[in-house]
Amino acid sequence: MSNKTPFEIRLELLKMAKEMLENEYYQEVSLLDRKYEFEMEEAQRRGLSCPERCSIKYPTEEEIIKKANALNKFVSNG
Repeated sequence: MSNKTPFEIRLELLKMAKEMLENEYYQEVSLLDRKYEFEMEEAQRRGLSCPERCSIKYPTEEEIIKKANALNKFVSNG
């Protein structure tokens, strides 16, 4: 097992934070897609107008850094 520099550790934490937030994002997108499909079918069945499609924003750089800092704090404090 190799020793990692502080830079390498921070980079790994950033990658981990990005991956975690992306996973949350794609799960939410999937959930919203299924909900929208159900609402569309229900609207068509009842003869109503199409429902508005919800959207969520992709994780920002600031959110990724905040998550990485939280992970770092957890790891550092044991």
